[in-house]
Amino acid sequence: MKEHPVRIILSSLCVLLFIGITVWNSSAPVPIHNRNQREISRITVADPNNFTFAVMGDNKGNRSVFEPLLRDIGQDKEIAFAIDDGDLVDEGTVGHYRRFLSQVRENLAIPFLTAIGNHDLNHGSNNNYQEIFGPTYYSFQVGQGYFIVLDAITESGFDKTERQWLEKELQRGQVSKTRFIFMHVSIFDARGSTYHKSLPDNDQKDLLDLFRRYKVTHLFASHLHGYFSGMQAGVPYTLTGGAGGYLQGKDPEHFFYHYVKVHVSNGKADVTVRRIDAEHGMTYFFGLMEDYALRWVLLLVAGVLLLSLALPKRGVSAVLSCVFTIA
Repeated sequence: MKEHPVRIILSSLCVLLFIGITVWNSSAPVPIHNRNQREISRITVADPNNFTFAVMGDNKGNRSVFEPLLRDIGQDKEIAFAIDDGDLVDEGTVGHYRRFLSQVRENLAIPFLTAIGNHDLNHGSNNNYQEIFGPTYYSFQVGQGYFIVLDAITESGFDKTERQWLEKELQRGQVSKTRFIFMHVSIFDARGSTYHKSLPDNDQKDLLDLFRRYKVTHLFASHLHGYFSGMQAGVPYTLTGGAGGYLQGKDPEHFFYHYVKVHVSNGKADVTVRRIDAEHGMTYFFGLMEDYALRWVLLLVAGVLLLSLALPKRGVSAVLSCVFTIA
């Protein structure tokens, strides 16, 4: 300590700042509570039989795609509200959610609801998501449309308690002209049976039978970073995972950044896809820097300073010169 007081003090400060920023990012007070219910209360449509909403998924905080996507939705005066089908952030820390909420607030004025995705957990826990957004599965009514948002974040199986709740909600929704389902992990992988980004086969059969029996108007899912739309076992579906996460294929027919626009009219739903061009790649880089760089630079500097205690003076000068040149 007597020989190297400045370096020891600086390295200790870097470590303390690293710990402080990490703890703040993970456990700081959440900026809002029960957000989805607040957003539902803001939804208004002039005609209960004729309205439009938007759906997207897997933005993962990528501002180079997600922010222009939000602005594009905001410029469309037909769209009354939007639903994000999960993977709102890259990891479910309060810090990441704070940036996500800022992106939405700064780029979109209409109500914006969410489903939970697997990346929205914080070290396996959904506590941060629930604190901010409310229950991980819920339903709501807009005009003559019934909306059911599910908690489907694992490919290992669908929860039995949630399955019972879902059937009751579908029964309740029979008085509505349209019924929409939103879930992150899809019932099936639209690329074919050799791929496995979906629920197990027994859940696929059970849920498709349930949706067909209760005449689900359209199923929306994401998790797969691309776009697929069609009919599966009599159930119309759209996989929309192109809001910013890296695209998981090269076929230009299916793998591009996008959201979908859903026009509901007299018991029918017309789904159209809207392509989005990514902004400059540095925008994504700066977002990563905002999330991670400061913490790891602090840790790196602390490590170099501590390492330098064991080096001769010439070695110390060379190491410090290299670090500050890079910085």
